[in-house]
Amino acid sequence: MGLVVLLAMTQPATADIATNQQDAKALIERLEKLYLKGPTPVFVLQLEKNTLPDAKLQAFAMEQRLINLSDLRSNALSLHRFGGLPGHSTRAFFTRITTAEIQANTLLPNLIQALGISPEQIAQYQPLAGAQAYPAYTTWLANYATPAEIAAALLINFQSFGKNAERVAKALKQNKRFTNEQLSFLMTFSQLPEGFREQAIDIIARGLASGVRENDIAIRVRLIQTYEREFWRAFEAKINTN
Repeated sequence: MGLVVLLAMTQPATADIATNQQDAKALIERLEKLYLKGPTPVFVLQLEKNTLPDAKLQAFAMEQRLINLSDLRSNALSLHRFGGLPGHSTRAFFTRITTAEIQANTLLPNLIQALGISPEQIAQYQPLAGAQAYPAYTTWLANYATPAEIAAALLINFQSFGKNAERVAKALKQNKRFTNEQLSFLMTFSQLPEGFREQAIDIIARGLASGVRENDIAIRVRLIQTYEREFWRAFEAKINTN
């Protein structure tokens, strides 16, 4: 009986969720203003000027391959942890990010092939610590964070990475004549999937109603965005992919 009471206490009331919807929206808007207007990575600027070494482009694709393989498992773990929680948005959100990683992994080989990366290069590639800090953190999130923290972090980061990924795709199309098929991986990040934002905000509202602090959510967003910047900075060093 005591366990039943405890479980009931940990589930947010419907009224609390409705009350926290506006708080969740306001929090996301503040975080978007804070993190979506940063400086453009040097990698992107050089690519747009057509001065980026091919080795760095190849490294970018091979880092993405490793990140996607890691994030697929992290997202699947989040789905395993939270897929049974009350509320359709939670299950739908974590199912969506897991299936999206599966799709991304089917599209990335098009870019890898377009960049002339051989299987031997992939096998011998030495990952950049700065670039792999990001998936290390998303693995931490999948293991230890609340649904609200994860949803906020991924909502902000999807938009941040997507903005740069779209510019990378446009530069490759203009400067290297890549086709839409070859750029399909990058373009999957060009805009938020329909309903993604609403699902994330609903999850955040439920988290706030159950006692998750706005500061905890803001910390997760700050850290994932810091690791995102480190990802792009990792390519500023001299790189040899041969």
